[in-house]
Amino acid sequence: MREALANPAQRVAILTYTDNNIQGIRKCVVEENKVPAAYIEVLSWFTFLLRELTRPYQNVLYSKRVKGIHWVAGRSDKYATADNIGRYYFGNSDLIYSDKIARFACACNEASGGRVFARLRERFDRIYIDEIQDMAGWDLELLEAMMRAGINLTLVGDHRQPTFRTNYAGKNSGYGGYKIIKKFREWEKRGLCTVDYQTHTHRCNQAITDFADALYAAEPKTESHNKEETKHDGVFHIRLEDVAGYIETWRPQVLRYDKTSKCAGLPAMNFGISKGMTFDRVMIFPNKVMGTWLRTGEDKHIDGSRAKIYVAVTRARYSVVFVHADPPGLKGIVKYPA
Repeated sequence: MREALANPAQRVAILTYTDNNIQGIRKCVVEENKVPAAYIEVLSWFTFLLRELTRPYQNVLYSKRVKGIHWVAGRSDKYATADNIGRYYFGNSDLIYSDKIARFACACNEASGGRVFARLRERFDRIYIDEIQDMAGWDLELLEAMMRAGINLTLVGDHRQPTFRTNYAGKNSGYGGYKIIKKFREWEKRGLCTVDYQTHTHRCNQAITDFADALYAAEPKTESHNKEETKHDGVFHIRLEDVAGYIETWRPQVLRYDKTSKCAGLPAMNFGISKGMTFDRVMIFPNKVMGTWLRTGEDKHIDGSRAKIYVAVTRARYSVVFVHADPPGLKGIVKYPA
């Protein structure tokens, strides 16, 4: 963010996937710059794909104007072949499938003799892409093609937080989620990029940071730059009967795995939705799998939900509290009240 604001002579695009992240980035731009920065465009990934990469040269492949995106939860038309442009990408309509739009952008660039990427180089001096761990399928092929074309990219993210995916195309399925770091390392070996680890956080205090790091023990350890102390700092567990008093005293944001989690009737936010957000304190109502993990200390129980737990824990600046009756089997959790 500061890097983008420090170069007002450059035309900059900042891209991200979720609406919460878009709002958060725009807010940060205003807070840092005091006013909106006209030379910085903050866009969603799909708005960028549609506006900057699909529509300008779509006529080299498809005669209908692409009006928008046909959102696909899984994979679109598995039986269509890429040479059947209308059916494969559009279902013979004017809406392009969300899992194939990145491939269409690549195809348009090739069919136009590179004009799609040439135009992009003229439009922006640098493109920043946040939450890069959410990218999947042909998005990764598109990013590689952009690197090869000399487009200045800065990709930012944390492969420990893959709670969303931009699509579920079969392409690059071996690099999904946490494994996306393998793709970055391959790009680095081929000289397409450099991978830089940031091993510090300005959000979580050290106690929360250490607890979160334990979820990914093989990764480099993180140092907290949040040295502020309050009267209630760290990671705690609490019994259900003490929840009301805790909320009255500390006013935490309540988080849950998903809507099936019981939260004592309290308004709560899903773990995934909270990604990119910051709170002073969070209260987590574990689901059954998390409850087993908290009780036993064995992380094999959370292999399918590790990333979401990591996201939930790292939303807090000062304190995290798990609502859990049994004494925890995990290090770093203190009983509340003592």
